[in-house]
Amino acid sequence: MLKSIEEPPPHVILLLTADTAEQLLPTIVSRCEALRLRPLPVGKVEAYLLGRGVEAGQASLLAHLSGGRPGYALRLLEDEAGLAGRVERLNELQTLLGAARLEKFAYAEKLVKDKDVFRDVLLVWLSYWRDVFIQASGAGAPLANIDRSEEIGLLAGRLGQAEARRVLDLHEKALVRLERNVNPRLLVENLLLDWPK
Repeated sequence: MLKSIEEPPPHVILLLTADTAEQLLPTIVSRCEALRLRPLPVGKVEAYLLGRGVEAGQASLLAHLSGGRPGYALRLLEDEAGLAGRVERLNELQTLLGAARLEKFAYAEKLVKDKDVFRDVLLVWLSYWRDVFIQASGAGAPLANIDRSEEIGLLAGRLGQAEARRVLDLHEKALVRLERNVNPRLLVENLLLDWPK
């Protein structure tokens, strides 16, 4: 591989991708030119979607949900079931915030039957609580769930920055624990019990 990187044929361009350079061997990194790929501004992705004929409200939502990644925005556009599932998960989150312990346990039992579905639900919840934290902290970063901005604003005002950060941390840790094969039912039950009322 080093030989190929050092002396590629004149008509070849090699692209290596990695989340971080630390994941690669130093001998490979030293022979490469780092090119950082960052997300586009949300407005540019929205304009791109509008140019492709997407309705304005949906283009704005998809641009925000994609976090500035046009390819992901296009995948979301084609995934109507996934978008409907996202709305359902956020509705469940709102219901669970005011639910009694017994209802939370019943939901946890239903949720953990499929680990992939559980992971997807955690990712939707994580994006929601990230938005609550952004709103509570007064940061200027764009919200992902702009269709829920009113309820996010109310929740952020009620919780404050420290509590919003605590709940966000709980969700980040839950994702890590799920990957480490922690008991999923106990994981989601504890998570739901740690949510603010």
